[in-house]
Amino acid sequence: MPELTVKTIKGNKYLYIRDKVKVNSKSLPLQIYIGRLETVAREDVLSKLSVLHTLRLTTYLDYRLEHYSFTALDRTRAVDLETLHYFYGLFKELYPDESERYVDAMYLRYVQGTTAIEGNTISLREAQELLEHNISPAGKKMDEVYEILNFINLRRYLEGYSGDITEKLIRKIHEILMNEVLRDPGDYRNIQVGIERVDYEPPPAILVPEEMGALIGWYRQNKRHLNPFELAVVLHTKFEMIHPFIDGNGRVGRALINLVLERSGYPTLYLGLEHRSAYLNAFVKADDGDYAPIIETLYTIYREQHGRIADAVGQKFSDGNSRIREENARLVRQFAELKKKV
Repeated sequence: MPELTVKTIKGNKYLYIRDKVKVNSKSLPLQIYIGRLETVAREDVLSKLSVLHTLRLTTYLDYRLEHYSFTALDRTRAVDLETLHYFYGLFKELYPDESERYVDAMYLRYVQGTTAIEGNTISLREAQELLEHNISPAGKKMDEVYEILNFINLRRYLEGYSGDITEKLIRKIHEILMNEVLRDPGDYRNIQVGIERVDYEPPPAILVPEEMGALIGWYRQNKRHLNPFELAVVLHTKFEMIHPFIDGNGRVGRALINLVLERSGYPTLYLGLEHRSAYLNAFVKADDGDYAPIIETLYTIYREQHGRIADAVGQKFSDGNSRIREENARLVRQFAELKKKV
């Protein structure tokens, strides 16, 4: 909460606004000079309060951009991504009920989309009826129904899981998602597989444990300094290139993306049939170690999905939402009390 504070220097009283902005686990101090208390007017305080909201955002962005590296997104898109992250956090803080509904709506789209890419024919509306009311759609195979229902158990499991991403967790995710769909869910493959519609051959089955160990090693080395969005996308892409399971690799890989994003305070990414061609085309180039196309492609999709959150919350701050009006009124009262003491 912002507060007015007075500093006395050589007998003169100077008025400041002090505040904090939370970034990661830190609270960064903010201070704005208003002027000499004797000459400052109410309008001066209000004008500086509008500066404060901008300072919160720029301080937040400066810290995030300094402490995370980007390998593919240029500064403009990095700023845009982190601005989305900032306003999404405010969205959850200021509008918790609306935010919860938004999270549920995005999760529904994610579940339906990630299974549709793999050939599941259950529609968005049918998936909603199945997930929310346990109403199975008519004329669908039981495998398709289980592919949707398994996400309920996955969500429940991950909500209670506080550990890091490990091989054990990845195998558990596969076990949950492919329950009643595969014979031995959670087990690495023992045969050679391919990736549908992609001209790429994953490593031999005998190398899968070694490759998965290297994947987790890469994740641990990069999780603290690589921007979470790029971390999520590259982790996903590396996992898909290994393709450690007989089936279900796409669903597990996309679950990993969202696990990283959600834990880092970002909204869920969902991919559906409309994204498949662009997604697979960008994936092919990662075979040569070039992750920029897949990062840029998924960033574009992600911005289209969630950009309205940043825009809407930012506009409400510009227009003056209830929180801003309450802050302004409180500080104006505090200012009036300080003036009386002069």
